Parts: sequence; C-alpha cells; structure tokens
Amino acid sequence: MLVAEGSSVAATSSSGPRALPVLSDYDISSHTGFTPYPAPLARLTQGYYQPWEEIMDQLNDLVDSRQLRARMPLLGVGRLETPLEQKRAYSLLSIMAHSYVWGSGLDIAQSIPEQLAIPWQAVADIIDIPPVLTYASSNVWNWKLIDPNGPHSLENLTVLANMTGSLDEDWFVIISVIVEIEGGAAIQPLLEAMQAARADDLDKLILNLRVAQLQLEKVGKLLARMFEKCDPAVFYWKIRKFLAGSENAAELGLPNGLVYKGVNGDERKHLMGATAGQSSLFPALDIIFGVEHFNPPSPSSSSLASGSAKPIKKAPNALLLKMKQYMPKHHRDFLDHLKEVANLRAYILSKKQTAASLEELPEMVQEAISLFDNCVHQIKLFRDTHIQIVTRYILTQAKRGPPAGWEDYRVKVGSSPEPATNEKEEANQDDKVKGTGGSELMPFLKTNRDETNQTKLISLAK
Repeated sequence: MLVAEGSSVAATSSSGPRALPVLSDYDISSHTGFTPYPAPLARLTQGYYQPWEEIMDQLNDLVDSRQLRARMPLLGVGRLETPLEQKRAYSLLSIMAHSYVWGSGLDIAQSIPEQLAIPWQAVADIIDIPPVLTYASSNVWNWKLIDPNGPHSLENLTVLANMTGSLDEDWFVIISVIVEIEGGAAIQPLLEAMQAARADDLDKLILNLRVAQLQLEKVGKLLARMFEKCDPAVFYWKIRKFLAGSENAAELGLPNGLVYKGVNGDERKHLMGATAGQSSLFPALDIIFGVEHFNPPSPSSSSLASGSAKPIKKAPNALLLKMKQYMPKHHRDFLDHLKEVANLRAYILSKKQTAASLEELPEMVQEAISLFDNCVHQIKLFRDTHIQIVTRYILTQAKRGPPAGWEDYRVKVGSSPEPATNEKEEANQDDKVKGTGGSELMPFLKTNRDETNQTKLISLAK
C-alpha cells in the first residue's frame, strides 16, 4: 500500500468537509476489502456451541437423513463474545436453515424449527442483518486459507461450509471471495486518490488510480474463471435453490413465505435470498466513480416526460437500496459515509473542462482522465462477464430443463418456461427470469452495466 491505512485519509480540518472514511473503522481491510482479514473465524471454540459445529461437520448427511431438527439443540447467543464469533454463528445458522428448508427432496419446509429460528433471529439482531442466507453468510464469511501462512490467492482458498457436497459449490463461493479480496484491495488507493483530489495533487491521484486500475483489471478475469470448475447444470439444478429466500418464492415451493417458529409468535417472513447484489464492493466502487443507478422509467412517467418541458427526476434504484439492507451494518455505514465525500469524478471533470479539447489539456490531466475512465471500463467489463455467466448458468439452463435423471429438481428451482415461438418472446422470457434475490435478472444487470459505461468522462471502447 502506498501509505499506511487511513494515515492521510482522516487528516481533515474540523471546520472543513467531513473526513474521508478510515477502513478499519468500518470492519474493512486494506488487504482483503470487505472480507475478514486474515480470514473469518473457522469454528466456534466454546464447548457450549460444539453441538452446532458438530452438526455443520455432518450437515449433508443430516439433511439427507432428515435428522437435522432432531439433532439440533436450542442454544442461546449470549456467550458469543466477539464480532467474529457472532458472524460465525450467523453464517452457520443461515447455512443450516437453508439446508433444512431446501435440502429434503421435494418436500420444501414451510417453517424453520425454533432450535434454528430463535438463535438465528437473535444473532441477526445483534449484528443488524436479516435472518436469511445472505451474500455475507454464504460467501464473505464462509472461507478459509488452506495454508494459514500462505497468500490470499485463488489456489489457497477453500470454503468453510457447503450445502450440496459438490466441488462446484466450493468453486462458486471461492470465485466470489477472490473477487472480493482483489477488488477490495482497490478501495484504499481509491480513498488516497480522493484525498489527493481534495489537496489538488494530481501526482498522487494518478499514482493511486494506477494501483486501483491494476486491481480492477483482475476482478473480471477472476470472475471469468467461474466456468473452469462450476458446471452450469450443477449450479442451476442443484446449488441455486439453496440460495433462494422466502420472498417471491411461490414457484420454488414457498407461496406464503417462511414461518420462524418461536420468533414473535411464529412470525412469517418474506426475505430475499443470497445474491451478488448484496456485495458491498461494487456499490462502493460505484459511489467512488460516480456511477448512478436509477429506477427504470414507468410507462406513465415516460408519457409525462414527452409532454412536458420539465425533466422527470430520476429515483435511485429501489432494488439496489433494498439489497443494501442485507449487507453487514458496518459496510452499509461505510457506503453512507463514502457517498457524503465522493469527489473523484467531479474533480477530474473540473480539470477536463479547463480546455476546449482533450489535446489542449496538460498531460497529467489527460492521464488522470484516462485512468479514471479505464477504471470505470474495468467495472463495466466485470458486469459484462456477470451477464455472460447469468446467461449461461441461469437463462440457458432454464430453457433446457434438467439433465436426464434430475427431473426431481424441477420443482425446487421453478418450472422451465415453455419453448419460445419467436425471438421477441424468447427475449421477454429472459427478462422475466428471477435471481435468487427474487428480482428479474437481465433488465437489472444490463441497466447497471449501461449506467456504468455512461459514467466515463470521454468516449472509450465500449
């Protein structure tokens, strides 16, 4: 790192603008980003919680034999003394609960037993995150280093828990984790670039944007490695259902949400499932680079706009705001702080506007513009790759139907659509396919990608 974490970022006069965030204040690492450094807690060591850990050791067998509820004691969460212990408990309870709901053949559980539901709700309240499998519990807090003294590299990562027993699931998780680690390592240099913008220090700004660009170049390439060891059919027909929540889940077998026994009088909840949209990394990058995401225009607002000289004010994307509530609280707070102080795009744009053409600008300003746009372009390329993965792993699989012998999985992930009769109908079907968070996938992803591209300061390669 170019400077010690937070060393210059926090140095702001009390009478001036708010200081830039210090990563350690928000449970973020300059080395591993939004994932714990050096790694999440692998096990709860207190004897009181060993029944939970022993169940995790045998999770697949207990789910297959339908013995999970019988083996599960009702434990309190008051002995979880540290944030790492609380995250571990939340993660293992989330994984156990989703294994219980989705893992027992075609008989989808309509309620979660109190042995799971009560402590799950309690620890979720402590760390201020919903009691459902989230991206944090399934990915961000669900990995370890194979060699504890080794690097944070793809080859040295493995998962702590697996709901299907498949190596494909392991690969699916660790690809997400390495993207978080490598992309997260760009956050500190970007904060330093923001500090440089405050100081009108183009040298330092350029230096840090170069570092960030190198990190962002890695993430799309790493995401593309998903294809190496995660089979699309295995993902869609065997893994994906475990990630689903209880919101908009009628097709999956939960038409009325999910009852949490012993919680607020057997409360029925409708919650999103785990989805990459709950990652804090890319919302942070969007804020830093000034990428804005809006609600798609409704037919009524479009017609009003066409008949009025007054532009219709765009509203922030409601789905992204909703997903934010499924992120860890410290990370939500970091995004709020970041939004208050983001200045990179405005600063570089102000430099760009000092000349009539790009060629007339000083070389350093030209380089700053180029670096900014190249960073944005890397985020756009990542989103291109994500769309390709969704197409191959979800849309194509939904059209094909389950492989021979896997017909019993059809009910668990939703019925395959009827064959389209023309290209327009096929496109409409693609637009209606939902993600594990319950949202329509392709329009959402394509709009995010296009809004990213529109943030560039000059027209670059598309």
